[in-house]
Amino acid sequence: MGEDKVVDLCQDVILVENKELSLIRAKERSDELGLNNVWFLQANMDYFKGVFNIGVALHACGVATDMVIERCIKVRAAFVVSPCCYGFIQNTAKFTFPQSHQFNEVLSYKEHMVLCRFADQTAVQLSTERRQIGKCCMGLVDLDRAWSAERSNYSVQVISMEPETCSPKNNLIVGVPTSSKAFLINWN
Repeated sequence: MGEDKVVDLCQDVILVENKELSLIRAKERSDELGLNNVWFLQANMDYFKGVFNIGVALHACGVATDMVIERCIKVRAAFVVSPCCYGFIQNTAKFTFPQSHQFNEVLSYKEHMVLCRFADQTAVQLSTERRQIGKCCMGLVDLDRAWSAERSNYSVQVISMEPETCSPKNNLIVGVPTSSKAFLINWN
């Protein structure tokens, strides 16, 4: 018999982080784990021009979620984004809200901002009813983002991390270019 070959499927990971302290922590954790395929870049997503296959963002505050999704779409990369800080979502030079055609037909910018403020009402110290309203509002804000990304020929789903208690902001927006055969995902 021939020798067994070990195929290294690990790819390079480029960590783009705007906050220096977060970048330092990530570097320390990477070193502790002995990872040698992680590259660290302190920058805002607007300044990152590299090409990649999958974009992952955790705790993407406010429009940072939209910046990551936009960058992934630009390079036709799949994405997994965990949004937060919905109350910081606001119109910018690059993004206007609501984003999707469907939401634009029924919500004004001001109404969308109210929805975003309610989406931040998920803290564990709040009443169950108030947290449930916040969770529903999170879902609506993220559905607007998903429908917007689908205009760029992406298959997008909004799902929740489990267990639900892992984080008060436990939504994930997962998108895959519809033209890509490289990503076969079973959502069930």
